[in-house]
Amino acid sequence: MKLVKKISDAQPTSQVIEVFDLEENISTIYNSIREAARALNLPSHKAIVNYIKNNKQKPYKGRYTFTKTK
Repeated sequence: MKLVKKISDAQPTSQVIEVFDLEENISTIYNSIREAARALNLPSHKAIVNYIKNNKQKPYKGRYTFTKTK
């Protein structure tokens, strides 16, 4: 199942990100990394930034994978 979340007012420098939840088997697309971090109740968006920057393959917290999209 694929769930797409639309948000129209993203910043011009925002990076669209896809978050896949392994427990729920749902993929959600966010218009920014900060938006994804807020939706997942993460203390900071930097966790997602570092995940992508370091090309991590292991799911974050054993549950989420993050992918930049275009």
